[in-house]
Amino acid sequence: MKKSNLSKKYSIFLNINNIKKQSSQDIRAYPSYAHSIVADYGWKIHISAVVTNALEIAEKFLKLNKRYKLDFKIISSISNLEKLNMGYYGNSQVGKFITIYPPQDKVLNTLEILYYFFHNDIGIPVGSDFSYKLSSNVYYRFGTLLLDSRNIDKRDKQLKPFKDAETIPDYTLRHLHQLPSNYLILKVLKKMGPTGVFLGLDISTRKKVIIRYATKLYNLELSGIDENDRLLSTSSILNMNEIKNNSHYENIIDTFYVDTSVFLVTEYIDGRTLDEMALDGELDKLSNSQKMHIFNQMYSSITNLNKLGIMFRDISFNNVIITQNLELKIIDFNYAVSQSGLPNFGGRKVNPAGTYGFYNPVIQMKYHNSDKYGLAKFLYFLFYPKAYVQFISQIDIDTSYSRITDILKSVTCVPLPKEVDILYHSLLDEFIY
Repeated sequence: MKKSNLSKKYSIFLNINNIKKQSSQDIRAYPSYAHSIVADYGWKIHISAVVTNALEIAEKFLKLNKRYKLDFKIISSISNLEKLNMGYYGNSQVGKFITIYPPQDKVLNTLEILYYFFHNDIGIPVGSDFSYKLSSNVYYRFGTLLLDSRNIDKRDKQLKPFKDAETIPDYTLRHLHQLPSNYLILKVLKKMGPTGVFLGLDISTRKKVIIRYATKLYNLELSGIDENDRLLSTSSILNMNEIKNNSHYENIIDTFYVDTSVFLVTEYIDGRTLDEMALDGELDKLSNSQKMHIFNQMYSSITNLNKLGIMFRDISFNNVIITQNLELKIIDFNYAVSQSGLPNFGGRKVNPAGTYGFYNPVIQMKYHNSDKYGLAKFLYFLFYPKAYVQFISQIDIDTSYSRITDILKSVTCVPLPKEVDILYHSLLDEFIY
């Protein structure tokens, strides 16, 4: 499209939506409704755009804003946007196509909504701001109209958020170009494309750690959720006081960015996964009372998550570590979701997720809480680990779900001990097959 045609279309678009400049010299235009800003400081959000996608970005934003009614201002013409992005109005203004003033008690929620809504769009860096979760075109900063030289963020001379400002987890994360010098990689535990898990050593504490990392856009869902987002969600959950103070969840140590990757560092747990114990026959040697001790810990831990509004979704033998004294630790919260915060993923619809044998995608899509189904299958395989080994030996990544269902039925046909069987079916009572 010719620049003159694009400029004309953009002007028509603003006029149709009654978005106008307040003066002839103004480079920005404003909606017709009254602003609701009541404070002269707070979080601001900027949506970046380039000349070629500015109209599309503006159209998408106004469509979204019919629902959220956010305060905003927008560049008044394509010509002004071109000058803005070239630094004509000052380097501090580069990239600030749309400026949004979110409700100060809903900043994180607004950032999440915008982040996923514009996930696949491009923009240019806003030098005065932080890129939200490595986004190409969603940026944010804390700003005020008053000069306060006592409250400067030394990273880029921005004002620091005041104590009563809403916490944005992304704001506290370090942006690095290499692994911090206190972490030493000892062993590669798992690697799949641009994601992996390392056994590491924290030189500062002389303790082993687990280092997980993922690269942006890896394992991307149609909803725009990628593996970076899942690691950041995990970090958010593990940093909750209710989680940090519970010994049955892995402990978080650190989260940071390295270029376009997210790194999550957690404690090293001296123990074995239930998967390892089942495969080598160790789980089969435990008494029924010992197995119930493990299950009761699992049930209590998952129920506690559910009470906090968190659905774990990926109950499996690989995500549970048992220590020498049969104490249980749950690991890998990547597929957990909640009703708020980062694990809500901006309210986007998430794909069914879990480990085959422990989850049913139909049930997970139909029911708000499918963790009870996972607990039921966990209980069955805990008492009959040979059935678990038989099951996983017959499936792989190419096995169809109908075939997986048939195999699962064939290996779980042996009845559980009476009292355990009652518990098993009570967990399944709310699900319809």
